[in-house]
Amino acid sequence: MIHSRLLTVAFLLLFCCFQGQAQRRNTYTLLQAGGIFGMATTGDQSAMHGYQFQFAFGRNFYDRMYLGLGIGNDVYRGRTTLADGKRSTRRVNTLPIFVDFRAPFARISPLGTFGAMVDAGYAPSIGADYFKGFLGKAGITYSQLLVEGSDLQFSAGYGFQQFDSRYSGYKFSQHNIFITVGLFVH
Repeated sequence: MIHSRLLTVAFLLLFCCFQGQAQRRNTYTLLQAGGIFGMATTGDQSAMHGYQFQFAFGRNFYDRMYLGLGIGNDVYRGRTTLADGKRSTRRVNTLPIFVDFRAPFARISPLGTFGAMVDAGYAPSIGADYFKGFLGKAGITYSQLLVEGSDLQFSAGYGFQQFDSRYSGYKFSQHNIFITVGLFVH
């Protein structure tokens, strides 16, 4: 009888400890979309503008820092001059896989928080339609609380993207500014 009670108490303590540990290891999910505004490119290319969709999932460190992995779809469109002198619209796609880092730094109201974000990754080449290359982004975020644990998050910042097509052998890079809005669940 004493052994069964001792075993029950030990089991409850163990269960409570694991439950407390599980609560400290929360995750976050981010789903966002936005615009990309090209500023400058290397070579004879004109700046391209476009849009992006991103999904990131990762670890929440006590709502002080978020670290995860993400995947995106970035589509750029720009004007180019063909060999015969005609102007044409070109479309460049990337499918970046990136590390996502976010950290809030200033609570401005009970519902609003400013933060910082950094993404770094690589877009692999997938067929002739998707260019490969390194990408990096850094910016600020503003999160507006919707319900407990879910925010409407706005981001703005600077980005850099390399483009390399293994089919055409042409390489160039672009500096851009981005603006996104999305759902941040933590």
